Amino acid sequence: MKKNITINLLGRLYAIDEDAYELLKQYTDSLHSYFGRREGGEEIADDIEARIAELFEDLKAQGVQAITIEHVQDIIHRVGQPDEIESPLLASPIEGEETLSTEESPSPSMGEAGKGVKRLYRNMSDRKFMGVLSGLAAYFGGDVLWWRLGFVALFFLSSRVLWWPFGWQYSLSISLLILYIALGVLMPVADTPEDRLRMKGKEVNPQNLADEVSQPKPQLNEGGHMGCLGGFFFILGTLVRWFVYGIGIALAFSLLAGIVGLIALLTMPHSLIHESDPAFWQFFDVNQAHLITAAALSLIVLAIPTYCIIHSLFCEIKLLQPMGFRQRLMFLITWLIAFIAAAVVCTGLVGKVKEAEEKSSEIRDEQYRKENTHDGIFYRPDEWDFLSERGWRVVRADHCNDRYTSRGQYYTGHDARYIDTYDARHRQLFTIERTDSLQPGNYQLSACVRADGQGACVYAFVDGYDQGPWLKEIPANGNTGGDMWLEAKKWLSDQAKEHGDTINNMELYNRMWNIAHANNEQGFGWNRITLPVIVVKQPSVLHYGVSTVPSLTGQSFLGHWFSACDFELKRMDDKKK
Repeated sequence: MKKNITINLLGRLYAIDEDAYELLKQYTDSLHSYFGRREGGEEIADDIEARIAELFEDLKAQGVQAITIEHVQDIIHRVGQPDEIESPLLASPIEGEETLSTEESPSPSMGEAGKGVKRLYRNMSDRKFMGVLSGLAAYFGGDVLWWRLGFVALFFLSSRVLWWPFGWQYSLSISLLILYIALGVLMPVADTPEDRLRMKGKEVNPQNLADEVSQPKPQLNEGGHMGCLGGFFFILGTLVRWFVYGIGIALAFSLLAGIVGLIALLTMPHSLIHESDPAFWQFFDVNQAHLITAAALSLIVLAIPTYCIIHSLFCEIKLLQPMGFRQRLMFLITWLIAFIAAAVVCTGLVGKVKEAEEKSSEIRDEQYRKENTHDGIFYRPDEWDFLSERGWRVVRADHCNDRYTSRGQYYTGHDARYIDTYDARHRQLFTIERTDSLQPGNYQLSACVRADGQGACVYAFVDGYDQGPWLKEIPANGNTGGDMWLEAKKWLSDQAKEHGDTINNMELYNRMWNIAHANNEQGFGWNRITLPVIVVKQPSVLHYGVSTVPSLTGQSFLGHWFSACDFELKRMDDKKK
């Protein structure tokens, strides 16, 4: 069942199939478009329509109730042949041309516009995606199937990354895609029959127009099935097309969001910017002209591809006509100019942004250090909390890189914080201490310590006493082994020999097991050292800690780092003093 419509041709009504009407309309439009460029061309086109009407009358007289597409195709061929079309055509030269004499005229041609010169178009009537390869095949020759196979093969064979001078990375596959898309943007579309004739290198004359307009659309093979390769490219083209459509829609929304953001930034009240970020307001005020220029150029850079993507999507669903070559070229040139100008302006702004950020960062760092400086020494907040809670005070910290504690290599393997300094050039001069008020008596101070070089000492002294300070150098075991690790391994071995699986003190057992198995059973180099007995004869203040300052230790520190933790001050009874 076909849909019929009624048309009015030169005041006469004819019933015609819908597909026959579309073919007839395309043919008459192409003839009007072609003959319209010639002097008296409209009269020729009207004569052609009159001739078509006469042939329709003949069909009606023969009892044809509705004109079919076969009738229209036959009429197009018949109308394109008679001498009455070509004779007036030769008698009316193109406007602006001189009439050639019989001797000078090589043939009854139609001027430069009608000569069989090939032109490069996208062939949308035989496309898988954008019609680029089909158009190249029509222009350069060869079967379009081999062009497609060659493109696919070259794409996959060139997927590896090529190295170019100056450290660039260059992917030939990406270049092929970019080249394909660029050709799809720049190559005009063969929309009209005249374009399709020029694409094939044929003369644009009534006979060829008739043949081109009556060309049937590409059909499936016999039985309604595509060939193997044809089906493969059809499926591949369809998938790629819908994938690109999805990317295009997502990109269009992203670009629109960017445009809305730029417009919002340009129209945002200055008071709102000032309240949200005073530093940015100051930068915006100083560089307002550059920012507005960059935003305007960026709008153009975003708006052109946004419009092109949306226009292309509407063209695919037949709501808009494709853009012409000149329009595409104008958009491309405008976009390139805007892009280059935006790149130049934004490059200058980037330098200013970096400079402003550096100044702002310096101000923030200075304020941060000021807020976290105590007694003339800067502490990181987490280290200050740890040390101040335990009564520790850094007395001197030269070349310590603002780091006085660490974590990760505690002797039990647990994640505990401890006193620690590091300097790769052996320059640190560090003293940290705390104080305790003592009553008369004998005291003993011990600590867990380690170091990777000689010269770091645990010290203690009492205010107002001639004796002291009491010193004990930290063993330089590095970050493996250590006396505490050896003691724990021995204790576990003795425990196994004496008691087997029986554990009398689970807390002590777990502690020793953790020390022995720390650092994959290699230990972290910790040692427990004890200072000589400290004798206090009257209420006094005891100062104790750890130091690498030669004036206190009597020697230079030769290591890169040292660590200390778990200081323990015990009072001894008179029997043990």
